[in-house]
Amino acid sequence: MTETDGRLLGRRYRLTGVLGRGGMGTVWRAEDEMLGRVVAVKELRMQEGVDEADRHRLIARTLREAKATARIRHAAAVTVFDVVEEDGRPWIVMELVGGRSLAEVIKEDGPLAPARAAEIALEVLGVLCEAHELGILHRDVKPSNVLVDDDGRVVLTDFGIASVEGDTSITSTGMLVGAPSYISPERAKGQKPGPPADLWSLGGTLYAMTEGKPPYDRGSALATLTAVMTEDLEPPVNAGPLLRPVIEGLLEKDPATRMDAGRARAMLRRVAAEATTRAEATTVVAAAAVPSAAPGAPVAPAGGDAARRRWLLVAAAVALVVALVVGAVLWPKGDGDEGKPTGAAAPVGSGQVTPSPTPPAQGQDQQQSPAPTSTVTATATVTATATQTQTQTQPGQTPAAQTPPAAPAGYQSQRGTQGFAVSVPDALKPQPASKTQQAYRGNGVSLIIDWTTTPGPSALKDWEEADAAGPANFRGYQSLGTRPAPFRGWTNSADWEWTYDKDGVRMHALNRGFVTGKYGYAIYWIAPDAVWNSPEQVQARQASFDSFQPAP
Repeated sequence: MTETDGRLLGRRYRLTGVLGRGGMGTVWRAEDEMLGRVVAVKELRMQEGVDEADRHRLIARTLREAKATARIRHAAAVTVFDVVEEDGRPWIVMELVGGRSLAEVIKEDGPLAPARAAEIALEVLGVLCEAHELGILHRDVKPSNVLVDDDGRVVLTDFGIASVEGDTSITSTGMLVGAPSYISPERAKGQKPGPPADLWSLGGTLYAMTEGKPPYDRGSALATLTAVMTEDLEPPVNAGPLLRPVIEGLLEKDPATRMDAGRARAMLRRVAAEATTRAEATTVVAAAAVPSAAPGAPVAPAGGDAARRRWLLVAAAVALVVALVVGAVLWPKGDGDEGKPTGAAAPVGSGQVTPSPTPPAQGQDQQQSPAPTSTVTATATVTATATQTQTQTQPGQTPAAQTPPAAPAGYQSQRGTQGFAVSVPDALKPQPASKTQQAYRGNGVSLIIDWTTTPGPSALKDWEEADAAGPANFRGYQSLGTRPAPFRGWTNSADWEWTYDKDGVRMHALNRGFVTGKYGYAIYWIAPDAVWNSPEQVQARQASFDSFQPAP
């Protein structure tokens, strides 16, 4: 027992054992005798001979960690309960997170599978984005600062060297802090870092998860930092084809071209969902081999919600054998959603950006699960259709009215009341048209083509404004980013992608807006997030893009 074991701190926190030690202090296990709960207490310890200036700096740094962490509201952030000042130094009282650090997991269990690495990275990315919104940079993202709880929860810890925007309590000492392998090139060069520096560190952490070692590790700090700044990345051979571009994008040396958080989130979600889709497909194949009592009898696996699991089986089975298609909604004017604000939704480039969602028809089954975004090559039939339509449209031109091209098998050629033409999956049926939109719905998903005769000058700007308003218009809104999307010669075009919650189901949406000349259009898809990335759904989206012909 040390001189601190058993000590009662702040007249309520009884120190009962050491959880870990570091160069800056000790983390204790403690009992909160007032509330009867176990907590973690971080003690700041100083070396002998520390002068008053350094003492002040270290205390201020510890208090800054407490303030920074306490401001972040995210499941992957440690909750700070209290700060107690004793012996002239602060003690931070936090929730106790069980389990192991990610560094320990990698060392003891070996490299992680890409899907699990993506799941962990998504949690870390979430708390980083929350911190960045508050003007906080973590500056020390690395495997040893990521905890994996016994129940699978992921927590990013140690904001001790975090940089808080507007905080002038700490003056720079010129000392570079952080683990060399996870320090971004701009920080290694002494430049002022921004959020991309944390994303670099996340990329390095992802690399360590799949490869079992940090990137650019050269043995010494100086050699490693030199490699970070000057050497090419050794390819992550275990990451797989979906996760590898995420790692390489996050470890782009130039922060201006480094993968941003929205794109990283979308791609990580795809990696995580691939494993889920494969597991569901395996379940369906196994379930199909079990005879039912009667044709069409529902399957109810033991120990779960029968209706939800039955939908899962049906959805995955359809994806395997009959082309389950995704639909999407471009919201018509005036349609509200469960009390959400209504507004005049308009195609990208129209200058009108207040969205009001039109949900899929009530009573139709939907599935909730993480999902990806992706662009998957369509079938040869769809590719042929794309080639045909590509030759019909030149930049800045409005194509003349034409007979719609032959639809691929399983699709129907539709001409909307406005005069446009598009190939639509057979499962989606046309709905009554309004003055500005035509909808096609079926199987719980929808496709809507919206149009305007007064398009605005910038599709991307309109979508950026709509994206910013997303949290006010959608429950559980999660942006997957806006981006330019040059579309068959129409350069004033952009994509807006996001997910949100609808009746307990996670939904996924993609809105492609573009201006053809005298018209602005939006091809807008929405579907349950769980099935967004099936090849059939991707083909359905691509077929609508490839076959679309504007009105003359």
